[in-house]
Amino acid sequence: MSESPLSRYEIVIGLEVHAQLRTESKLFSPAPVSFGDDPNHNVEPVCLALPGVLPVLNRRAVECAIIAGLATHCTVHTRSVFARKHYFYPDLPKGYQISQYEHPIATGGWIDIQLDGDIKGATKRIGLTRIHMEEDAGKSIHDDAVAGSDATLVDLNRAGVPLVEIVSEPDLRTPAEAGAYLRTLRSILRYIDVSDADMEKGNFRCDANVSLRPSGREEFGTRTELKNLNSFRFVEAAILAEARRQAEILADGGEIQQATMAYDAATDRTRVLRLKEDAHDYRYFPDPDLIPLEVDAGEIEVLRKGLPEFADEKCRRFQTQYGLSEYDALQLSEDRVLGEFFEAVVENHGTAKTVANWVLRDVLKALGELQLEIADAKLTPEAFAQLLELVDSGKTTAKSAQGLVSELVRDGGNPAALVSERGLEAVSDAGVLSAAVDEVLAEHPENIEKYRAGETKVLNFLMGQVMRRTEGKAEPNAVRELLAERLKV
Repeated sequence: MSESPLSRYEIVIGLEVHAQLRTESKLFSPAPVSFGDDPNHNVEPVCLALPGVLPVLNRRAVECAIIAGLATHCTVHTRSVFARKHYFYPDLPKGYQISQYEHPIATGGWIDIQLDGDIKGATKRIGLTRIHMEEDAGKSIHDDAVAGSDATLVDLNRAGVPLVEIVSEPDLRTPAEAGAYLRTLRSILRYIDVSDADMEKGNFRCDANVSLRPSGREEFGTRTELKNLNSFRFVEAAILAEARRQAEILADGGEIQQATMAYDAATDRTRVLRLKEDAHDYRYFPDPDLIPLEVDAGEIEVLRKGLPEFADEKCRRFQTQYGLSEYDALQLSEDRVLGEFFEAVVENHGTAKTVANWVLRDVLKALGELQLEIADAKLTPEAFAQLLELVDSGKTTAKSAQGLVSELVRDGGNPAALVSERGLEAVSDAGVLSAAVDEVLAEHPENIEKYRAGETKVLNFLMGQVMRRTEGKAEPNAVRELLAERLKV
């Protein structure tokens, strides 16, 4: 079997992530920021670039950018400058984008990634070159069914939406490392509540710079840029496909051209969109309508003190404070809202391990089935603690309670009332349970002999039969006691 051309090279990867900031209005305009509205409804004169209008900077967007810089160990600068980046697209009304170039708001940070997904495993530090603020462009729609075969429609709802661009150093060496970096960065942005970082809505977008160099060589090769990658899986697949393409060209004695690439998931191949522009092609210069951004050092420190506990810290605390396993602690700490939900339930219920089991098994299952985030769930910590208390007190069974979790996540409600309305109270009447136990034992006499011969595991089978006969409503402890009594020699 012949050696793959790629095996002779090391992949060098740098990522540029555009994250939409969590604000109510746009970066330089009072137009609202939202998703899914009718085209061209969230616009104002500034984002339409009408004559005579002037941009006014959104203070909240600046705070979000500073917090992002602090959370990623960057140096946040008290002075930064907005510049005009010139290029033509029909969805860029001004003919230029307001961005930051020579003087960004933050530089020189880093992010630690887990190489194997194990919090105790090996880590790698990925450097950050810079974080800068910029406005988003609009959206061109190429849809034959809507626009006709020769037409392009333009939706300017996104024009002017506030972004930060987070640029990594070329420290990543494999597609898996790139995926780990993106997942870690998204987790950080969500933890600090500056971005939804939702790829499906376009508010966490990634461009990947990819080059090859012969194994053991320090000098970088010519890079290409993969654009508009909208899932972690596609990012990893696209990087590998582009690396293979470059390796094949080099193996044939060719040269890599600096270019902007697109990835086709159907064919698992990349193709050239256009030859890559350099910075001078954009004709950057400071925006004359915006004075340099000056931020007081004291304000930066106030934002630094407001940073939350991050996932790795929370994971370690969950293990020491609540006695959770590393796996459970890691699962519960990956999402800030989920971790806060867990702790709030524990505060109301008191038994951390029980709460963790129910959250990781039943709540996450319901969220997955309903395609919801925990932040969007109607289930409150107080209601969930009440549901667990109903189980602990024997007023309903675990099976019955599990059947209510999805409904509570979707619609909310009072667990005690639902148990009563649905007739899900646990059956603890001695007469009813005794009759059910006797019927099960009469149907399975061979298990009585097995139990008395020392095969005590058959007790679980018999309990299951009683629970089935009572439609899951029998109080488990009462059933176990009755069976043990009947099975005595």
